[in-house]
Amino acid sequence: MQAQLIDKPSMKCIGLAVDVTLYDVQQMKTTIKLAAEFLARRSEVVNAVNEREMFGLSTDPEDYDPETDPFEFFIGVEVSSDEQLPDGMVYREIPSNTYAVFTFKGPAENAGAVHAYLYSTWLRASGYELAGLYNIEIYDERNHGPESEDSITDICFPVRQKIG
Repeated sequence: MQAQLIDKPSMKCIGLAVDVTLYDVQQMKTTIKLAAEFLARRSEVVNAVNEREMFGLSTDPEDYDPETDPFEFFIGVEVSSDEQLPDGMVYREIPSNTYAVFTFKGPAENAGAVHAYLYSTWLRASGYELAGLYNIEIYDERNHGPESEDSITDICFPVRQKIG
């Protein structure tokens, strides 16, 4: 599994968010349900920058325990401003940063293997550490839905060089 390092500019996003655990994501399909809800309401966001892209944002809290710890999952689109925020939606601003980008094929559940590889192998060998910002999943024209074997998804992990 290869990573590409990129510098990504800051982004403003509007969408829907929910606090979930890994169990909620894997067993309850909470994030897939949230994505379907956002898709049904996407036209309410009037200042979207790119109609073909959606973003899934999540964080791994400090000392994250995937067995029990909740985290926020956000799904939305990049916008030019936070004006005209639709009822019930939220605004998130992502600062510019360096990201390690991994690309995977298949359904959304395959993202787990990318996360496992990041933690078990890539971070140990790369000279980088996580920077504590949002992980960004990019759903563009290559993505055919969360259960499609033909979907291609990029996951961007915020990183910085290790010091010392």
